[in-house]
Amino acid sequence: MHPGMAVPERITRDAARITAPLLLHVQQDDEIFPRTGQRELFDLIGSQTKHLVTEAGPHTHTTPTAIAGWRTFIAKHLTDDSRKN
Repeated sequence: MHPGMAVPERITRDAARITAPLLLHVQQDDEIFPRTGQRELFDLIGSQTKHLVTEAGPHTHTTPTAIAGWRTFIAKHLTDDSRKN
């Protein structure tokens, strides 16, 4: 991991400040970001609307189904936000 990303105190502190809707996509066999660390990060996020999606495969493996899920999540929350303004 890049040394600039090894800042657990900052990540822990800042994660709680995230309040936007969140979709965290985790790869089961991610060779860069361990699953347990990603789950810990997810639990620290302050958003009341958060979803954890786990897919099989290594870090760079992305399925069309996963991409469709991301797009649906973003479209839903952009639409929800536009009705509030």
